[in-house]
Amino acid sequence: MPKQLRTLSIYRKIIERLAEFRLVSPPLMEQLAGKVGFDGIPSEGDSILPVANGPATGFNAHGKEIIRRDLPIETRSRMIHTSWQDWHGQTHYGIQTRNYEAYPRELIPPPEEFVTAMRKDGHVVAASRIIECDETEADIVHLLNVFLECFPSFEIVQPDLTKPTKVRKLAWKILPQGQYPFERARQALEDYLQKLSEDNRATATERIRAITRHSPDFIAVGLGGFSDYVVFGFIGRRRYVLESPNTGNATYIFRNDWETVSRLSKREILQENIEEARLIHNSRWYKAVSEVINRQ
Repeated sequence: MPKQLRTLSIYRKIIERLAEFRLVSPPLMEQLAGKVGFDGIPSEGDSILPVANGPATGFNAHGKEIIRRDLPIETRSRMIHTSWQDWHGQTHYGIQTRNYEAYPRELIPPPEEFVTAMRKDGHVVAASRIIECDETEADIVHLLNVFLECFPSFEIVQPDLTKPTKVRKLAWKILPQGQYPFERARQALEDYLQKLSEDNRATATERIRAITRHSPDFIAVGLGGFSDYVVFGFIGRRRYVLESPNTGNATYIFRNDWETVSRLSKREILQENIEEARLIHNSRWYKAVSEVINRQ
């Protein structure tokens, strides 16, 4: 099978004969299900945004940025973990904010194609949504590329699989209830932190330290394509702090109930301006996040 498509390629003849169709994976054994982002073999109806494992699933989960070289250069900020020497020649390590010049970025939002566990021939498989033949070739090619990255093979079938009685979108796993001082939070988020680069891990750890000083009531980690997100919930203060080292170099803070926040798509988070605050990761971040969390 090809690894990446630019056109419908070898699938064109099959697709052009069908009014509508689905893409269907092989039976989901535990290892294959885990690669997609499921926590073990899914139940029928479980639906997930696949983990970013390559360019197609990365675009599907995160979108992509276009460098706008036609616009003026702007000053941007980023947190880095670095070392420096004081006046006495002693070396110190910590987080600093560095400014740099760059062209503006324009975000192309993620398509957010989910896969859903369904039954086929007695097995649990991952199926795409129903695809109409008159959709754009680019949209169909994108879905084909997502399946090529997720599975060793797939079928193109008529959309007559038995529909689950209820589809459950899996985006968040709430960690055990209780207080989360920094050390407990760091240990609970070890899997999340280990996925990051060394520099991102150090800066993310320091932001976790700053947020947990305010005693969150719960922590939720993203599943599948949301696995770059962590949410810290402050129920009494009606604040939900969404952290990601990869999303717009910012922290998003929402003032809603958790059920509403948990249903947000990445497109809504990134584009709809529905957050209470969006805090850039710069030298003012520590003070700003404290003020918003504690705001009446």
